Amino acid sequence: MHTDPELLSLLALGEHVGTAEDHVHVQACPECAGELSQLEWVTGLGRSVDAGTTLVSPSPDVWARIRDELALDRPAASETAPLVDEIPGIRSTRKALLSPLSIVKAALGRRSRGFGHELMAHTRLLPVAASWSDASGTAELATDEHGRRLLQVALQAELPPAGVRQAWLVHRDDPSLRQTLGILDGQHGLWTVEHSIDLALYAILDISQQGTGETEHSGQTIVRGELALVG
Repeated sequence: MHTDPELLSLLALGEHVGTAEDHVHVQACPECAGELSQLEWVTGLGRSVDAGTTLVSPSPDVWARIRDELALDRPAASETAPLVDEIPGIRSTRKALLSPLSIVKAALGRRSRGFGHELMAHTRLLPVAASWSDASGTAELATDEHGRRLLQVALQAELPPAGVRQAWLVHRDDPSLRQTLGILDGQHGLWTVEHSIDLALYAILDISQQGTGETEHSGQTIVRGELALVG
């Protein structure tokens, strides 16, 4: 039996809900873990929109595809694009819960700050040490309109006042081989990943706690996850 969709929605919002058994199931079940990852990605996009972000309304064709996915009747040609809450049954089935991903991506349109539209890879970030047992995170890799690979990370953790958080791509077969991405701004990070980096090999995303000025990995990993390529 899969995790209740409403619980997955709350977890994606960062709420401390559910039982220990719920959390174990979500981590072990590929379907539930994938659904949570999608919802967390949507949440991250929504929270990244601010007053300086330019939004562009999607075309009628986008809403037509959303209606096809939800098996809804097509609107009349003169009908305007619906709000999410106006789409009947949006929360009534498990399939419908996945639809906010399509809806939010369409509603955001092409953002002026250039974060990508084509999802290439994603992962859930989990703690590897008892000292960071309450930490978690998500990461999404997408391409923008210029073909750049952009990696966005959202970290959920109680951060110490000292030091910084560093992101690394680690070789799957040789952990001593690492590519540094950069420093997180608080709990968030956004970096360009060079096309010369083979993500099939450098597939492990590692977020570490570093002392200010440290250039080598400190050995204090907060969370880690393996990027799953899409398609």
